Amino acid sequence: MITEHNTTAIITRLWQALSHVRGVMPEAQMQQIAIAFVFLRRIDCLIGKYAAESALFYSKNRERLSDERLAEELCIISGAYPFYNYSGYTFSGILLANNSIEVVLNSYLQGFSVNVQEVLEGMGFNQNLAIMQRQSRYLVEMFELFSEMDLSSTSVDNEEFLDIILSLVSMNSRAIGTFATSSNISNLICECLLSTDLRSHKNETTTIYDPVCGTGGMLAIAGEKAKSFAIHQDNISLYGQEISVFPSAIAKALVLLSGNENSKIIYGDTLTDDQFRDNHFQYILADMPYGLQWRPIKDRIEKESLDVKGRFSIGLPSVNDSQFLFIEHIISKMDAQGSRAAFLTTASVLWGGSASSGESRIRRWMFENDMVETIIALPSGVLSTTNIPVYLWILSNKKKDSQKGKVRLINASTLSNGNGRLFLNDDFFKAVVDEYKSNIISTASQIVKNDDFGFFEVALLESGKKKETVTISLDTNIEEFIEKERQPFAKGKVTVDYASVEKGYSIYFEKFFKTEDEPIAPIKKASEDMLSYINAVSSIKQDIEDVCKREVETAITQTWSEIPLRSAVDVILGTNRPPVPSDDGLPLLSVAYLRKNTEDNELYAVSPKTRCSSVKDAIIILKGANAGEIFRGVNAILSPSLAAIRCINETIIAPQYLYYLIKGYEKSLMSLAKGAAIKSIDSNSILDFKCLIPPIEEQLKIALYLDSIVGKLDNVKLNDMDNVFAAYRQILIENVVRGKLKIS
Repeated sequence: MITEHNTTAIITRLWQALSHVRGVMPEAQMQQIAIAFVFLRRIDCLIGKYAAESALFYSKNRERLSDERLAEELCIISGAYPFYNYSGYTFSGILLANNSIEVVLNSYLQGFSVNVQEVLEGMGFNQNLAIMQRQSRYLVEMFELFSEMDLSSTSVDNEEFLDIILSLVSMNSRAIGTFATSSNISNLICECLLSTDLRSHKNETTTIYDPVCGTGGMLAIAGEKAKSFAIHQDNISLYGQEISVFPSAIAKALVLLSGNENSKIIYGDTLTDDQFRDNHFQYILADMPYGLQWRPIKDRIEKESLDVKGRFSIGLPSVNDSQFLFIEHIISKMDAQGSRAAFLTTASVLWGGSASSGESRIRRWMFENDMVETIIALPSGVLSTTNIPVYLWILSNKKKDSQKGKVRLINASTLSNGNGRLFLNDDFFKAVVDEYKSNIISTASQIVKNDDFGFFEVALLESGKKKETVTISLDTNIEEFIEKERQPFAKGKVTVDYASVEKGYSIYFEKFFKTEDEPIAPIKKASEDMLSYINAVSSIKQDIEDVCKREVETAITQTWSEIPLRSAVDVILGTNRPPVPSDDGLPLLSVAYLRKNTEDNELYAVSPKTRCSSVKDAIIILKGANAGEIFRGVNAILSPSLAAIRCINETIIAPQYLYYLIKGYEKSLMSLAKGAAIKSIDSNSILDFKCLIPPIEEQLKIALYLDSIVGKLDNVKLNDMDNVFAAYRQILIENVVRGKLKIS
């Protein structure tokens, strides 16, 4: 069986399988066949073991039970998944059947639940299958190859399966790749959107909606990320609509495997045929089409705009671009109890149109209703489909008190990692997310009042004739403006045509990120800050000087050995089992908890199935942008995205030394993370990783030495200077545990 966690290896195997039909059908159809077979094989791996029981139940009850009741019972029998197959066949069973493969396959496909059949129909599976059936040996070879592929949930989790589908989708940009949002952009949007838990209680269902879902990758990624606070996928409902048939079929497949029984993807035009007319959602995300004309549907849009309760009653933009129509649609779908939305737009949405235009009226409505939380300017090149810069908007109708009346602007093109501008890679997108979540003002981030985006557009008259149209900020008195800025330079009397005054809103990033007019910082405050830095450094000066005097050449002796971690440690994986609150239990461990960024200290009961960490462990992040990052162990319950690395042979690695050893190899462990959508590290990669291990006596000396210095560094809290001390702390640990610094 193929059980590699490396999705690249699985995808390579897929294309090896498809090479058998190369030349029989065009490349685009091969891509469709690949996606459909992967989908079918995934379902086969999930419910295949229930095939005989499902077939028996169906044969006994198909005449006795209603179709609805029959479907409900078959889903329960099939492991409580929202799909089933009552044919009695599996992938391997199809190959062993006595009848021809065409007959057996037809029975197998007809035995699926309606939702699976709808997905296959949308993928054009039957048509593509007909091409292959002309020579049945192709079908036999395909089933043989795919039946050897282990796509069970124990070998390939939801995130890894999502990686496989997204990689297949992106392989042919001319066909369906344009309907897929890149993994980096999807992760960025989802991380920002889901940074706030909107549930009023922990068992509440989380609803996520994408009105232009394409192939559904971004929606599925959002569903996986939502599990960080929903824990059970039964508490996550995913909804989407897509105007193109095959992409919507892929989205249906992903949502069927990622969401709960209420999740649904519907084919249709969102602007003219809203399939979720009466629904509202907690989270909404979109990578909307750019420059899409809506002239062909102009009559229908204008008719709905006349309805004060209609989606487009705020205003109508130019028919040359539908972005604002999608924004109005998104606003109409926000849940009044609390909702957040995140979507990408081009620059024209920020400033296009005059004050009286539909574009400005929609912007004005958003600002005057305090809906805009953040706008992030992304540089050109972040999208594969266009080279123009785009902007990530984050809306909220449930702002925190500190956010009310304000908007945060982030200019991501100015972000740096300390060594100059970041390239458009994983580091860049991580830096954008970190900047957004930091909630601090910096050179790349500003807090702006809503009214600072507003202006009056005014027609001025000179001697009764129109002279010019000017824009004046909302906090400027129009009459005073004329007296100071226009009248002294005019030949006649300048007056205002008050009938022409229009209030508008626009966003120009350059206005808020100028540096040449910044005031000079007070020298007293700067001197006080410098003194605080000097005093803090003085407390560890002697330790740092001592390090400088030590040998910096390699200190490794012949007694150090390079061995795999599995010889001395085990990896304890977190579970999805939701803990029960208990006053004498343990806290649920999360990345926010480890970083001390959460005040959630609720305790949960420990059951026999609960996986816990201890103070003797090293904690590693398994999934996400920071996969591979190491923390010191704490007594807590492990969540699904974390694992504890634990000593099982103290004659090889001393527990006191374990954390420093793993932390010293943190960068190497982070490089093991794989995945196109969500980075992850599997336990075997950790256990197979080789480290240089000194004898136990030296380990204990190193641990004592690092305890003394690292403890002091951890106590230094100087805001921006934290980065300096944190970097030095990491470099010190790396040098010591890798034998670059001799410990006497």
